[in-house]
Amino acid sequence: MKTRKYTDFIKYIPLFALLMIAFACAEEKRFDINVDDSIPPGMPTIKKAYRALHGGARLYYNPPADEDVLSIDVEYANPNTKKTVRYSASYLTDSIDIYGLPDTVDYKLNLFAVDRAGNKSESTEITVRPLESALSQVRKSMVVKGGFDALFVTWADTLERPINVIVDYAFTLNGAQRSLRTVFSSKERENRRYITDLALEPTSPVKVQARVSDEFGNVTEPVEFGNLFVLKDVLVPKFDANKNALWKLPVSGEYAPAGSDVSQVFGSGMEGLLSRVIDGEIDERENLNFLVASPYSDPFPPNNYPPYYWNVLIDLGDYYELSRIRTHQRHTAGGDAVDNGKRANYYRSSNVGQYRMYRWDDTENRWDTLSMHRIPIPVGELAEIDWYRLGRAGDMAYMYPNDPKYTKPTRWFRYEGMANFDQNYSGGAGCLSEITLYSKKK
Repeated sequence: MKTRKYTDFIKYIPLFALLMIAFACAEEKRFDINVDDSIPPGMPTIKKAYRALHGGARLYYNPPADEDVLSIDVEYANPNTKKTVRYSASYLTDSIDIYGLPDTVDYKLNLFAVDRAGNKSESTEITVRPLESALSQVRKSMVVKGGFDALFVTWADTLERPINVIVDYAFTLNGAQRSLRTVFSSKERENRRYITDLALEPTSPVKVQARVSDEFGNVTEPVEFGNLFVLKDVLVPKFDANKNALWKLPVSGEYAPAGSDVSQVFGSGMEGLLSRVIDGEIDERENLNFLVASPYSDPFPPNNYPPYYWNVLIDLGDYYELSRIRTHQRHTAGGDAVDNGKRANYYRSSNVGQYRMYRWDDTENRWDTLSMHRIPIPVGELAEIDWYRLGRAGDMAYMYPNDPKYTKPTRWFRYEGMANFDQNYSGGAGCLSEITLYSKKK
């Protein structure tokens, strides 16, 4: 019985094939250009109310019945550039999204059909009011402050749309007036950027304003931040003039300073040595200048690989008001020689990608939390040499990233390794090459 049904079906295959060919031919004719056709298609009709989008709108329509319709288009005049912006959708769909509307005001859009000869139908005018755009949200969230020999720029882009933050700043240097501009491009949710190497005195004002632009040519009015002042700091010395070490490391497993409930990391697992994290040299090629961390012992006990937290405790040899930290990652790959110019281990799982910082409070006899920092992973298509240069330069972070300032004086600094770069900073961190600190000038 089943065999006869299958056999009957086989007989109809040629007929199905002919029908498919006929349909394909009919569809193909839709795309044939008829140069003699000057008759415009019918207008699309509005199907239901539009849907407001952030910086745009979604229009719902019924396409005209004309067989030669190819697309449904929308045009509007960009409010900033005054140029016409056009969006197209297939004749097979019943909606179209448009973007590039910067403000939450009424905009007039023109909806029309286009046929295969390029004829346009009459337009249907639609008035829409979009939700707040990324452009507007970023402008409201921008903050510029004076940092350490730098300007400190932050903003939020909750819609994660491509934008540009344009910072214009002016100051007087050696009697000459200078006006400069820096542009930051991003589509990340949270942003913290620096305009660095401003060799100015803390009493020299920097006049700052900032704007936001987007991919549609829209530019906001500038936000005035007035006169800002940079902060000054210097390196916390690791050695004296005779190359004697000023920083000291408690031995692995020791609880320090007196009264602390936190112990020193075991940092000499495998090829690593704890002492190398403060020796003034970074890991590169075959010098193996890094620590391999474990909170329990050296070397690792069986199956004791991350995740775990661990702490580097440093006696700075004197009291300092700390400002910034620069960290360097392990570069070498598993003890093998790595040529300069290669990415190797930079921004990968063997390195610390997230850490927390503390200062010891002698009065309260406890560790004060300063801040937590994630080393950002570079984005985009980078060449090996670009990964290498970024990794070799190290990562700079502020003790107080949201409000640049100095800590209270402290002799002890604590660095807590929390996570590596993998899986959104969720894996355990094992390696670190160098810690360098900055402080207020005494």
